[in-house]
Amino acid sequence: MTRTPFDARTGADRTRLLTLVGLALAPLIVVAVLSWGLLAPGQHLDRVTAAVVNDDQPVTKNGQTIPLGRQFAGALISGGSVSIAAGSSSTAPTEPPPSDDASNFDWVLTNDDDARAGLQSGHYAAVMTIPKSFSADATSIGGPAASATQATVTVRTGPAAALVDPALAAAVTQAATASLNRQLTVQYLQNVYTGFDTIDQQIGQAATGAASLAAGTASLASGTASLATGAASLAAGTQSLDAGAQSLSSGLSQLAAGSASLPAQTAGLARGSAAVAGVADQAAAGTASATDRFTQIVAEVCATPAAGLCARANAALTTLQSADGNVQTIANVADQVATGNADLATATPQLVDGIDASATGASQVAAGASQSAAGAAQVSSGAASAASGAQQSADGAAQLSSGLQQATTSIPTYSDSDMTTLSAVVAQPVVTDQQAPLTGIASLPFFVVLALWLGGIVTSLARRAVPTRFLLTSAPSAGLALRSAGLVALIGAGQGIVVAGAAQFGMGLRPDVWIGFALAAAFTGAVFGVINQALAAAFGGVGRLLALVVAVVALVAGFSSTAPPQLLAVAQALPTAPASALLRSAATGDAASAWASAGLLLVWLVGAFALTFAAVAGRRSVRLRDVVPARAATAR
Repeated sequence: MTRTPFDARTGADRTRLLTLVGLALAPLIVVAVLSWGLLAPGQHLDRVTAAVVNDDQPVTKNGQTIPLGRQFAGALISGGSVSIAAGSSSTAPTEPPPSDDASNFDWVLTNDDDARAGLQSGHYAAVMTIPKSFSADATSIGGPAASATQATVTVRTGPAAALVDPALAAAVTQAATASLNRQLTVQYLQNVYTGFDTIDQQIGQAATGAASLAAGTASLASGTASLATGAASLAAGTQSLDAGAQSLSSGLSQLAAGSASLPAQTAGLARGSAAVAGVADQAAAGTASATDRFTQIVAEVCATPAAGLCARANAALTTLQSADGNVQTIANVADQVATGNADLATATPQLVDGIDASATGASQVAAGASQSAAGAAQVSSGAASAASGAQQSADGAAQLSSGLQQATTSIPTYSDSDMTTLSAVVAQPVVTDQQAPLTGIASLPFFVVLALWLGGIVTSLARRAVPTRFLLTSAPSAGLALRSAGLVALIGAGQGIVVAGAAQFGMGLRPDVWIGFALAAAFTGAVFGVINQALAAAFGGVGRLLALVVAVVALVAGFSSTAPPQLLAVAQALPTAPASALLRSAATGDAASAWASAGLLLVWLVGAFALTFAAVAGRRSVRLRDVVPARAATAR
């Protein structure tokens, strides 16, 4: 009776000790590798290498340079938080020493080309790109509300990343941007509170101006009152001046009455003067007549011999006569002048009384004028006080207006759209744009690799690794190995086509791309089938156990990049690594990388065939006691 694979009667009835050890080691190895690699992925993020590309251009605010992109990149690399000092020109180092913080990626500062190549090859699990406008956008909340813009950092993960690496990258970058958002929001609120202080100071200035205005108004009122008092005093002084003017008018009237007799007296004085003139005329006539007669006498005397006596006598007589006449005339005139003077003396007291009355009136006028001057001075003082109060009121009003205007300017006003924009930006100044490969591109190739490797293990269990029926024939060992490997390769290729068809439902590739992916899966399945057959042929149960270890290691390495570096290094040396790269390249249409990975798999295929050939050649030398059971098995 022929037994089929996986038949209930397949296997040995008695289990040897070595088999029992292998059966115990299988689950132990599985749990040990899984625990070692995946026990706490979130506690070993420092094992994940990620790149940060800083394309940001610093901005200048209030004369200070703010390189926010450099600060953010430095905080990522050092594992700290971003420290933003308003107006600070200090910058973080270009590449601070990496932090030992296990909750942060191992960030590497690089450029766009290296980041792109590293992401494609799987060297970088994620790449964060800080755009050129990062600083300008992140600080835009301090400007006009309509210009507020959220800063966006782009986080990309490639198809070569492990299964949970995109989620880990999202968590790490969101934590970093959340820290930056807190700093930016704190700074914005500090500026808001500073604005409140400024408004308070400006309103205080306005209050001071209002107090000055009140004081000026009070001073103006006081000056106005003084001005009224001065005006009253001036009115009283004007009345007194009017009374004095009336007194002066009365005195002048009396003076006019007293001087009324002066014309007559002056006429008498004129008559006296006329009489004096007449006397003088008469004296002159008499003197002339006397001179004529005396001339005759002198002539007679001078006819005598005493000529010198005659001359002297004549001269003396003449002088005497003239003097006597003049004296007489003067006496007469003097009498008349005395009479006129007596009359003038009689009229003089009246004139003096009038003059006194005029003087009294003038004094009253002077007193009224003085009182008017005092009132005018008081009016002037009141006017000056009113002018000072008015100036103080004007200054206070100007200060009040300026303070209120500044306060009004400092208080921002927003439209509905501005409030919506500013609220959204202030709540989250920096956002993360997570860019992952298309759905299924990163995960399904990994699942296909695992499926095909497990398919190879199952195939190695279902078929004899070394075909015993032809071992003792004359068929060449290479032919036997090729025949066995070829059939397994066909089975593996068929598995690859079937799995690729199932994966298409999740990836949705274009038909031409899917054909390439299916061929890559078929080739991978063929190689895996041959490798698993070679392990079973060469090492038996140990080889199958090794195949199980390969599956578990590939699972751990493909699940998370937080696995221990030693485990990841082992995973890179296994055939599942180039197989994963081949399927990812085929799914993304990267022909160059696909051919390179196919070349590595071809090397594994050749090695596996060589191992199978060695196993077949080694099994063709058998001991005599094994011949009979072998023939019996062949007969059956």
